[in-house]
Amino acid sequence: MKRILFIMLTVVLTMTVTAQTRTQEYMKKIPALPKDSCNITRASAEDFIARVAVLRDQMVSEIEQLRESIDSHMEANAPTAEENAMKQMSQMYGMSQADLEKMKNAKNMSAADKQALANKMMSQQANMTMDEAKNLAKMSEAGRQAYTEAYATEAMATANTDPNQASRNDYARNLYNNNVAQQAAYDKINDINNRIVALYAPVTNDPERQKMLDRINAWNSKLTSMMGIVSDSEARIMDSISLRIKNEQIAYCNRYTPQYRAALRKHLQIVKASMPEYTRFGEISAATTKSQTGIDMPAEGKELSSLEAVADYLRALQDAYKYKLYYAEDY
Repeated sequence: MKRILFIMLTVVLTMTVTAQTRTQEYMKKIPALPKDSCNITRASAEDFIARVAVLRDQMVSEIEQLRESIDSHMEANAPTAEENAMKQMSQMYGMSQADLEKMKNAKNMSAADKQALANKMMSQQANMTMDEAKNLAKMSEAGRQAYTEAYATEAMATANTDPNQASRNDYARNLYNNNVAQQAAYDKINDINNRIVALYAPVTNDPERQKMLDRINAWNSKLTSMMGIVSDSEARIMDSISLRIKNEQIAYCNRYTPQYRAALRKHLQIVKASMPEYTRFGEISAATTKSQTGIDMPAEGKELSSLEAVADYLRALQDAYKYKLYYAEDY
């Protein structure tokens, strides 16, 4: 008996680890930043960038394949989604099978039939006709409040005496709660993304950074215009301009590369700390899809959010040395 329990426990643990493998395995493969910010050779910088690019390309490819797999899964189960949609209409609006068939063939219905069906749906769900709903929109604030209070009282009384109405209300409430939970999870992910974007803003938006680049470009243009056979004095001027460019490029790297690397470190910390939120978002999205369509999402699809977060970090990591403009071995 103990052996059986041990085997079952091992299987469960293995399944749990497997479900998390994609994101965790990619996290383990992320190259660590080289120790130096600017004291690095071009070959070392290019090697680091290439290793990050290979891993990111691999992730992007897998994410695309995963999305295609989910789309194919949804298309293959389209009949289930349609059947579930019909059940929702039936349960929420008390529609008969005949009404559902009319809905399927709505393009063949007359305007009067469509109005009658809409009135029936509104009456079943809200105890009012479409015309009454339009009139409600025209009421004053006080009038709407009085009406909604009266409707709430009536709905409670109806729910107590009509089990079908209570069931419809519960069904609608569950759908609503799922949508609210999904929106809340999405808002948290959006907040995480905004915090990550804000990490890089001080470097990206620093007006002095562009001024430094403008000076470098101006000096380069001046140097290019002087190319050819020159006098000794002109050669000295060119040497002076070249030194200015070199010093400005070194200053540019020393000022901005450490800032960018610090943002990268914080970015990775946020991604790691937010893994429960990414997982939660995937689970809620799957639950919402299930409630809306009746289709079970593939388990691996729940990791999309966390995989995309890691891929976004790799994109930023690929630019770790974009502010290094001068390499001594090039001169």
